[in-house]
Amino acid sequence: MTRHALLVLVAATLAACTRTHTVHESDGARPDGGTSRIDAGTRDAGPPIGRECAEAAPVDVLFVIDNSNDMAEQISDLAARFPAFVRALLEPPDRDDDGEPDWLPVTDLHLGVVTTDMGTGGFTVPTCREPDFGDDGILRTQGNVAISGCMATYPTFLTARPGVSDPDATAEDLRCVADMGTGGCGFEQPLDATLKAITRSSSPVRFFRGTRGHADGANGGFIRDDSLLAVVLLTSEEDCSVADPELFNPSSATYSGNLNLRCFMYPRAVHPVERYVNGFIDVRTDRPEHLVYAAIVGVPTDLVADPARIDYDVILADERMQERVDPVDPNRLVASCNVPGRGLAFPPRRLVDVARGLSDRGAGTVVQSICQEDLTLPVEAITALIGRHACSRFLE
Repeated sequence: MTRHALLVLVAATLAACTRTHTVHESDGARPDGGTSRIDAGTRDAGPPIGRECAEAAPVDVLFVIDNSNDMAEQISDLAARFPAFVRALLEPPDRDDDGEPDWLPVTDLHLGVVTTDMGTGGFTVPTCREPDFGDDGILRTQGNVAISGCMATYPTFLTARPGVSDPDATAEDLRCVADMGTGGCGFEQPLDATLKAITRSSSPVRFFRGTRGHADGANGGFIRDDSLLAVVLLTSEEDCSVADPELFNPSSATYSGNLNLRCFMYPRAVHPVERYVNGFIDVRTDRPEHLVYAAIVGVPTDLVADPARIDYDVILADERMQERVDPVDPNRLVASCNVPGRGLAFPPRRLVDVARGLSDRGAGTVVQSICQEDLTLPVEAITALIGRHACSRFLE
């Protein structure tokens, strides 16, 4: 690109950023004149009909990825959607053909990745290579050199700006970090991994062995005070964020039975859902609308077919979402959904319950199904939710 063309592109982008975007009824506002959280999995909050966004907010997106041994196809599938995801945030589409972008371009984008591997309380457990802390909610910097063009290391987080950054190059760098392959711990703790990644060390929240959050330490600079924080989870399993690490002790005198089923068998040994609803909200206490929680998990597809009309109570009440031991294979639970060739997924009740709790507290939330041939529609729903919540100032 010539310098002149680049200057023209930057000027056009800046002009687009100063335009306003009206939240229309199709964006999620209720036809009765009330309000709803914009565009996906939402209840009763958000910009009213006709309210215009005057200025887009910076956006920090944290991908929390299950890298256990049954996730290879799903991880690669998510990574394949990154170009469309990044481009839609920097160069918003006009999917409703009304002549204006569906949201304002994100002015400044941060992208980071953590895994669901938080160790196994110091106990040696199959599939878990680092028993103490696992990956510990620390942003990944390792690139997958098995992918052509990927470097061995990357910055703690990636950055992009409209008119300055190449969306496709940014997406490729994100893929190199996120498409990490498998081999991670089979006891997934996405909620604790997220909380540790985004919590400041000054918070009273504590983690394994009394450790503190990384937001102003190892992950410093990723989350900004004025940004919209978006958490995007990808897992085929239920969360097993433990309060009592003895649960992972194979020879425990306190917890007996199949190790694979202990998180199900002993619910009091895992942290309550409220720890995460409160902890996530605390990051955006004064602006809960600047928190987005999105989960691509093992919910049946028909329960989340319309992202704008998701009822979390209905999801949790559905028979397929009830946890029970599989009579055919007593080493696991009955699957909640299945895609032949891509594997089983299991009822993510805790992950859905967090979405329900955050929605009630004013955050933007959406739950989508991992049990699909590809993740195009879930990623589109998540992108729209982020784009339409990323407003730092409305016209009064």
